[in-house]
Amino acid sequence: MSKSEKTLAKILSGQSDNNISFQEAVYVLKREGFILDGGKGSHQIFRHSDGRKMVLPCHGSDLKSVYIRQIRNLLNP
Repeated sequence: MSKSEKTLAKILSGQSDNNISFQEAVYVLKREGFILDGGKGSHQIFRHSDGRKMVLPCHGSDLKSVYIRQIRNLLNP
């Protein structure tokens, strides 16, 4: 199992809602078909071809649990 698969499994299972980094989340989103569509300041916008959208803060530390739950909801329709 690759690192991205482990991170995706961790996000989807809800095991840990507070120790996923911005870089890990970006890698998972890109792997699931999201593309970077710009951003302003310290936030990056990711869009999917089917219209889904996710805004992530890129402050360099782990993401807050609210963002991880949003990713989980996006990836589990």
